[in-house]
Amino acid sequence: MSVIKQQASSEAEIREQLRKITEPWEKSRQALGDITAQNHDDGEVIHKHFSVPPLHKYLAKADRAGAPVAQFPRAFVDNILYTDSRDLELMRQLAGEVDYDFRDPNPSHEALERYGRYRAKLIEWVCDDPRRVSEVRSEGGTDMFMHGEPGGGKTTLALSNAMWRMQVNNETFIWAESVDESGTNERTEWLAFAPYATLAIPEGLGTSVRVVPRDTTVGSFTVDVEEIARDVIYYDSIHDLMTQLMPGQFYVVFPDPLHRGCEDVSKFNYINFEQVTPRNEDGPDEPTDADQWWFAFVAHRISGDVYTHPTFINLDEAGNLLDPDAAKDVHQHYQKVKWFRDKYADARKKGVSFGYQAHALSEINKFPRQKIRWRVTMSGNAPPIGRKLPGDRECPMTADLTSSMDAGQAVIWKSPHFAEIKWPNMKGQARLDAEVSIDFERWQDAAGGA
Repeated sequence: MSVIKQQASSEAEIREQLRKITEPWEKSRQALGDITAQNHDDGEVIHKHFSVPPLHKYLAKADRAGAPVAQFPRAFVDNILYTDSRDLELMRQLAGEVDYDFRDPNPSHEALERYGRYRAKLIEWVCDDPRRVSEVRSEGGTDMFMHGEPGGGKTTLALSNAMWRMQVNNETFIWAESVDESGTNERTEWLAFAPYATLAIPEGLGTSVRVVPRDTTVGSFTVDVEEIARDVIYYDSIHDLMTQLMPGQFYVVFPDPLHRGCEDVSKFNYINFEQVTPRNEDGPDEPTDADQWWFAFVAHRISGDVYTHPTFINLDEAGNLLDPDAAKDVHQHYQKVKWFRDKYADARKKGVSFGYQAHALSEINKFPRQKIRWRVTMSGNAPPIGRKLPGDRECPMTADLTSSMDAGQAVIWKSPHFAEIKWPNMKGQARLDAEVSIDFERWQDAAGGA
């Protein structure tokens, strides 16, 4: 019988909890900052950190149980496994020519030795059944739109998605952050990944990390930003950030409210606080929202050809960026959202994938919804059976399979297929009896004041 540990009741106990959950993994290529090193990649060890099996074993177990997630690879595996034309051609050649065994860590065909071991084993699992090969067909970037109420597991699924993609694709995973008007970020949902995380912070804003204990008798305290992640990098433009990215790394990226370099890589307007004019005078009376920085980042990732490694961009609270009510104003938010829709195919070709989290399908503008292919209906949320919003795709479910599900379960669907998926509570393994927030000391001035 497990014993529930008492809540930490002193600053010393909380500091020790924080130390344990953020203790950096220092043996990988990413930790060394050398992609040519003979060491392993982060993606090969993260599943061990969370005590879960690698993805190919998860699917093998599901296959033995006759679960839809293994029976219909187009619903899930096709979404996770990044492939290019050479990968797809090899899979067609190997269809039925391999002998997958989940107990053997080595692939059964020499042609798979070109890949990392976990990628090789997943491809081998696919090729073991020719029908699966016909189901895996996406070339380039993919997407995953999770919709559900708070507490349904969107964040833990997003973290699992990072684990899977880094494991089988050595994909660079970017956790796209935002900051409120006061210059505070209170959504450190990624903290469970701290041992592998690199924070990317705009240069010159000043940062501090505030820790607020749940025990109200313990006062809040601050720690250095370097204490909550393995690495911290600073950037002074989007181009500068792009040159610092490393394949296979998990990044938590904070947008720059100064929008430095945005107009250099994007055709749209970006107004910083220095360009704001007093009210009742000609000119913009407020700066461009900091979140719109992400449009310029995506534009440079697609067209800049500075960083070309497969990249996944996770947009939490995606409706803030892809607002259904985006305005045709001086900031051109509407035009940016429509551009995002129009550039979706180019993003896929350049190996850019997207993850979206929202409470409802309607929180995402109809333009990008036209292009998003995979939906995930979370537990406690009803699927859109028999109804469609403008730009939506038909839901293949004919019955409500999700409303009564427990947290950590959902249905992923892409017509005509759907499958139940399960994932671990990765946040639950990072025990911290406190809330952590990051304060940007100059943000309010940079964003134009309250």
